[in-house]
Formats: sequence, C-alpha cells, structure tokens
Amino acid sequence: MHEWLVWLESTAVSTWVRESGSLWAYPMVLTAHTVGMSLLVGANAVVNLRLLGVAPRVPLGPLAVVFRALWAGAAISLVSGLLLFGADASTKGATTVFFVKLACIAAAIVVAWRLRRAFAGADAADNAVPSGPSRLLAVVSLLLWAGAITAGRFMAYLTPGPS
Repeated sequence: MHEWLVWLESTAVSTWVRESGSLWAYPMVLTAHTVGMSLLVGANAVVNLRLLGVAPRVPLGPLAVVFRALWAGAAISLVSGLLLFGADASTKGATTVFFVKLACIAAAIVVAWRLRRAFAGADAADNAVPSGPSRLLAVVSLLLWAGAITAGRFMAYLTPGPS
C-alpha cells in the first residue's frame, strides 16, 4: 500500500496542491475543507440538538431542509479532503489516527442518513420530542463528529514512527 500512497503523492495534482505558491493550491483547498466541514458538522449539530430537545418549538418538518447543507458540506469536504490527503498521502496514510478519522466520518454519515428518516415523516407543525432511538442516534452523531474533528486535528501533530 505504501507504493500506492507514494504514487498518489507524486501525481501532478498532489504535487500542485503541496508545492504551488498559488493561493488556489493548498490554502484554498484547506479553506474549502474547513467550509465544507463547517456546513456538514454545523448542519448535523442543528439536527442533533433539535432531536435532543433543544428549541422544542421548532417543528421537525421544516428543519429537513438543513440536510441539503449537510450533504453539500459532505461533498465539499470529500473533494477537498481527497486533495489534502493526496498532497501528503505517504505520511497521512501511515498513521492510525487517519483511519480513526475515516471510521468516525463513515459511521457519522451512516448515522446522518438514518437520522434523515426521522425527519421524513414529520409535518410542518410537528413539535414532538423524538423517540429514544432518534435521541440516541443524535448523541452518537455528535460524538462521532467530535471524534472525526479531533482525529483530523491530531493528524497535524502525529507522524508515523520508524518502520
């Protein structure tokens, strides 16, 4: 796998992101990743907090529109994250924390998809407190996103040890 990571890191796009002096390279890709994560995690937080009983007068039905921002943020984060990974693939791909981050993100996306169903049947006046399973998923979602963000930040400081 190391050979593949080295190959990915040496591609023209990865080299451009890593070595270009242009603001359109690493700085903009990192900014896009931050914006994408803000949309993704921010929208998730709104949904999860409402499911946990925050702002109970806000009906569930109209809140379903928040999922558009969530999925847009996921798309932006995916593309920019792949570019950032490619720029330093041989280092990031050798760290356990990177795989922890990916596992948290994958699980959080599955939870978000399941939570979307909690909003599917809600009407514009539905102010009900969600069921126990939806509330549990909301807590799990918040914890998974906190884990993904923490692991992502740790990637800047944790490097693989000697082979």
